[in-house]
Amino acid sequence: MKYMTVLDASGHLYEWFSDNESFSIESDFMKVIPITETPKRDRATFLCALKDLEDSKLIQESEWEGKKYWVLSKSFLAFPQSVSIPPDVCLAISQIINKFCERLGNDVDRCDPGCINDGDIKNLIYICSLLTSEEELDNEQEE
Repeated sequence: MKYMTVLDASGHLYEWFSDNESFSIESDFMKVIPITETPKRDRATFLCALKDLEDSKLIQESEWEGKKYWVLSKSFLAFPQSVSIPPDVCLAISQIINKFCERLGNDVDRCDPGCINDGDIKNLIYICSLLTSEEELDNEQEE
């Protein structure tokens, strides 16, 4: 049996907070993880992830009428992140995007490896989503 890690729980919570302003272990945990073989262990893991998100100032803990809530400090979209990308990774990103654009005949979304931006990352995510969807479709057809 594979147990949930704090990283797994953080991913679930990021997804949750992208659509919700607050989280309660008592009322929201089962909405995020409806099926689990280890609910106590998973709740403990979520508490660790909530602590990490609180330490990063994304959320704040509050208690009301004996129940704990974790509330976004500000709008989820107001928390941009900065990432440093080494030149070889920038080159790889641009090559993938530019090959995809070439196949589509799209010159508008071509990527400059010397200036990767959030639009390029979104395009890369789009490409990966398409490839993942095709893999899932291929796997379903093989079964």
